[in-house]
Amino acid sequence: MRSSSHSKLNHRSSGSPLRALCSRVVFALVLGTVLLSFASRASAQPFPGALGPMPFPPENPPTPEKIMLGKFLFWEEQLSSDNSNACATCHIPEFGGGDPRALDPIAAHPGPDGLFGTVDDVRGSVGVPRQECDGTPIFDPSFEFTRQVTGRKAPTMIGAGYAPDTFWDGRATGEFRDPITDAVVIVTGGALESQAVGPPLSDVEMACVARDWSDITTKLVTAPPLALATDLPFEMSQALLTTPDYPSMFNAAFGTTEITPVRIAFAIASYERILVPDRTPFDLFNQGTPGVLTADQQQGMLLFIDQCGPCHDSVELSDQSFHNIGVRPAIEDGGRMDVTGLPADAGKFKTPGLRNVGLRAPFFHNGGKANLDDVLAFYNGGGDFSDNLDPDILELMLPNSSLLLIKDFLENALTDSRVEFALPPFDHPTLQIFFTRGDSNRDGGVDIADAIHALGALFTGGPILCADASDANDDGFLDIADPIAILGRVFSGNPPLPTPSDLSFGPDPTADALDCAP
Repeated sequence: MRSSSHSKLNHRSSGSPLRALCSRVVFALVLGTVLLSFASRASAQPFPGALGPMPFPPENPPTPEKIMLGKFLFWEEQLSSDNSNACATCHIPEFGGGDPRALDPIAAHPGPDGLFGTVDDVRGSVGVPRQECDGTPIFDPSFEFTRQVTGRKAPTMIGAGYAPDTFWDGRATGEFRDPITDAVVIVTGGALESQAVGPPLSDVEMACVARDWSDITTKLVTAPPLALATDLPFEMSQALLTTPDYPSMFNAAFGTTEITPVRIAFAIASYERILVPDRTPFDLFNQGTPGVLTADQQQGMLLFIDQCGPCHDSVELSDQSFHNIGVRPAIEDGGRMDVTGLPADAGKFKTPGLRNVGLRAPFFHNGGKANLDDVLAFYNGGGDFSDNLDPDILELMLPNSSLLLIKDFLENALTDSRVEFALPPFDHPTLQIFFTRGDSNRDGGVDIADAIHALGALFTGGPILCADASDANDDGFLDIADPIAILGRVFSGNPPLPTPSDLSFGPDPTADALDCAP
């Protein structure tokens, strides 16, 4: 965001009440005139333009079979080494393609100082415990033996195919190379493919230490597709009738049953390219549909265009570039500099597209702002830190009434209802729920209150918030043995409860009739 030299929106009234009233009247008249002008211009030539079809590289043309395979792989938890995390675990459509757990206490990363609860903490995504590929746990200085958390918040995958480079720092480039041979497979336009091969080998996000592609491809040969997920959409269930395993899916998509990392990337990228969020009220307004934006949202749109245009005036609502907007000191996270090696890029991060931004809290690469009110206050004050600050980041000094109009536009006019309610093409299966064993009352810890809660559920008709968590001894039943197990752990120093133990969190590895509601 910036402060425009020609804008009258930064004026702060002062002096007498009459002068303040006149200022507000002048502002309303000017804004109304501009709004009428913009409305007539928008009907003839939309601004900033319609969101067109997502581009694809000629080396990876889309096909229905490839897209369907990619959808399975994107939602496949068995793609991780411990069967806990899919690509989709951190990218849920109803949350704008972001991670709904980012505000949860379990999603805290200690930041560069290595200490939890300090100002440089990051709200990231929950990954896997650090471990050898034979399952031997490895102690991590920050997370000990629990699940690790990424050092940056997961960006959205919705609309990501419009970007020439992906990830917050742009390290996934349009030139896609075979992860095994390093041969160039896609010359340009393959950023989604480049991105797709990163997380499955990351020993924070999805992989055991020293995992390689042969581990992944071999596993997929025998893994029943989406065996750990539930509520498969109809077309995915139908696909399983004719292609019941991954070799047959790869055969349908590529002509042979061979499973390779290039084919995995091609399929996932093909699926992501159909996730085009082009039915927001803002898009419909640009197409000339009447009544889709309220008067307040139209005013908020004008304010947004005037104040935020330099970085968000493209059809994707992103300039697809990198900026240091003053979120944190550049020394904490080099951002783009870590890729380019250029000191001028210190602390720069990719400008995100803003469709569905109202669903994506928390915000920024570190998840440092909990809501849009905080984001707008941040920009209104010209950022929080000034080192290597982008010159376009200046104090906006807008009144609260203007900030509320911009918020209305961002939160409501940019939300595609298909994304918000997981309607095609954003429909999907239901993944496993993460929980902590013994945390019967689901307050994030295991103590005597959990034993009391479990006893209440057994004997007084109290609520069962998560049956898997209440099943403290993991025998598949809820009975008196469970609160006894909790008490033994809390007061007698008994060994940790079964996986996911009271010291960790994750899905239930044990097949039983119990479940855990979100």
